[in-house]
Order: sequence, then structure tokens, then C-alpha cells
Amino acid sequence: MKPLCATVSALLLVCFVVSSSFAQETVKESSTGKTFPVQLTISHEGKSYPVTLTGTTVRKKVVFKVYGIAHYQQDPQPGKESEVLAATLVDGKARQITMEFVRDVDVASIQGAYRDGFEENATPEESKAIAPLVQKFLGYFTKDVKENDRFVLQWLPGGTIIAQTQGTDHPPLTDPTFARVLWSIWMGEDSIVDREELVERFVQ
Repeated sequence: MKPLCATVSALLLVCFVVSSSFAQETVKESSTGKTFPVQLTISHEGKSYPVTLTGTTVRKKVVFKVYGIAHYQQDPQPGKESEVLAATLVDGKARQITMEFVRDVDVASIQGAYRDGFEENATPEESKAIAPLVQKFLGYFTKDVKENDRFVLQWLPGGTIIAQTQGTDHPPLTDPTFARVLWSIWMGEDSIVDREELVERFVQ
């Protein structure tokens, strides 16, 4: 009996360890309480891109929390903060931004925030060049946002942006400049969030 009991106990211990391991594969954004997985796989046109969580933070407007945000990157490399941040804006690797809203936001405010973000992160020449894509992108936002709604943005190699808003998948937009300027809203020098927190898991 003792060997059998020992075997059962060992199996239960293994199951507990495995369960605990799976339970630890998420990270909670401390300000909003939103939980994000550590690993994701982006699939597009028959290709798969594994991406890893680089960090989470919160978007605030004045003192109000708007959404928890997580940033993912394919094969992120550890390094100095400036190096890790710079790498998030270089085309060639798959990336994802996930936003989980914690308050209602009207659609006009959503469109206005993106419009301002594009203007603030592009040169006049870049703004002119990507204007048609910006207008298409803004057209993806047609409904007021409700608490717990989700936006997902994916940047695939070659400058392809795929957007999902409130469960709706939108046509891809492909232009490396457009992709970089969009990502700069969060990862650029004029970030609307604490961008350092979005890469802190890989800062040495």
C-alpha cells in the first residue's frame, strides 16, 4: 500500500506543480487589475508568430484610468532601457498591443486621441504620406467603448497593421511608416503612457 500511496502523492504533487505553473503564465497590470497572458501566438496568412509580454501599464486621462495595456514582441532581446525601447519601433518582428478598457469612452474621443497621436509622432512629410491610411484606420472606430471592451493591434513584419476592435477584425493596412508612427503613440518619446513599464520585463 505504501508504494501506491507514495505514487499517488507524487502524481498529485506533479499535477499541483503543473497547475501552479500554468496559473503563473499571466501578469496582472497593477493599476487596473487587468490580467494579460505572458505568451501569445499571432497567426496571419498561414504564418505563426510567437510573441512574449514585454510589460504592462495603464493609460490615464488626467487622473482617470482609461485602459490597461500590454505590449508583446517576437523574440525580445534584453538590454538597456533605451535599446529595448528602440527595438520596439524597428520593423521586422511581430508585435502586439492589447488594451483592456476600464471605463466607457465615446467614439469621438477615441478617434480624436488617435488623430492627435498620429500628428504628434509623425513629421509633416510622414503625415502627408500616411494620411489615407490614417483615415482608413480611424474608420475602424465606429462605436462608443464600454468598460471591459478590448482593442488589439498587431504589427507584422513588412509594416502590416491588423486591428481588432470590440471583437471585430478589420482589413490589414500595410505601410512601414504608418506602422511605426502608430506604435510610437505608446512606444515613442511622446508616449501617452509610461512606456518604460511596457518594456520593463526585458530591461537589464
